Amino acid sequence: MDRIWRLSIRISVLAAALLVTSCAATSSDVPGSASTTLTTPGIAATPPGALTSSGSNIRVPATSGPPQESCAAFLPTAPCATYGGVAATSKGKALPWAAVGTTKVRLTSVEGTLQLVMKTDCSPIGGPVTIAGNIMTIGKIATGASGCIGTGGEHQAWIHEFLKRPIAMTYTQDTLTWSSGTDTLSFKAE
Repeated sequence: MDRIWRLSIRISVLAAALLVTSCAATSSDVPGSASTTLTTPGIAATPPGALTSSGSNIRVPATSGPPQESCAAFLPTAPCATYGGVAATSKGKALPWAAVGTTKVRLTSVEGTLQLVMKTDCSPIGGPVTIAGNIMTIGKIATGASGCIGTGGEHQAWIHEFLKRPIAMTYTQDTLTWSSGTDTLSFKAE
């Protein structure tokens, strides 16, 4: 009974907080209300006590719409494009499944941050990327929801392990090649 009482109080507090938050976000012409006033193109007026960048007094630019995404090149000599898998090796042994185009990769810049987008025969994989010279390192790897079993799941697991290590990249004869240890993945622009 005590547990039910505490739960009902928590739900009431949550409902009240949501109500206050939604009311505060309503724009109004009444002084002191929650409305945004533009002072400089793209910069919102910041009332006292409002959040600013890194706790400083620098105003945060007002944004609207989805993040801006643009194509980015893996290497300066490689065209900015979506690449389809054409070959792979593991410990020097060819992996035939990679030659049938089961993987596609693309590098994008989202608000200035490089992001790898990879589609496999199982599910999408992606994550933030840093490139130093010809070495690409993927940060926290995200894998899309999948229920792959069998060969699709095995391919996905191999690619995931491959992406965990630093990847040396080369671009020769219209082929983008990634090397990680004794493993390689090769792609051609689509």
